[in-house]
Amino acid sequence: MLLVLKALLVLSVSSLLQARKRPAVMVQMKDATSSRGVSVQLGLDTSILRDMSRTSASDVANMSLSPWIYRDDCKASRLPMRISQAHCLTSGCLSPLGGQEDSSLEVKPIRYEILVLHRVQKQTKIEKRTKKEKQTKNRGKYEFVLGTQVVTVGCTCVRPAIIPQK
Repeated sequence: MLLVLKALLVLSVSSLLQARKRPAVMVQMKDATSSRGVSVQLGLDTSILRDMSRTSASDVANMSLSPWIYRDDCKASRLPMRISQAHCLTSGCLSPLGGQEDSSLEVKPIRYEILVLHRVQKQTKIEKRTKKEKQTKNRGKYEFVLGTQVVTVGCTCVRPAIIPQK
């Protein structure tokens, strides 16, 4: 299952490589059950990019009754390096008639969990001449650790939760 998740993450990252005009990328993945890696050729279907460009995310955010803006979160040690986070602009929803804020409805963020790769320095163990002592030494090599991150993708209008009092 972890191998499938890693493959899906690599597919999403391969869209970054599309900007470099590469139609396919070779990736070597290791399964936890075997010591051998498996090379897989990944290709990006460019036909989906045309459908995504018809309506931009900022158009949807501006037309919404719960508008939001995107702010970029950039980390050089993470793949993808740039993740856009939505930030709600109002606490109440906008009225469709006048555009005024309606306090009878609340704005709530829509959250989605994504897979990310974190680049960490690889730790290698080297034994000294005495067998009792071990020294961990960094050799400038890095590895990627699979992780998750919760991303706010937009905002929506909801009825406020009413808790009856006894």
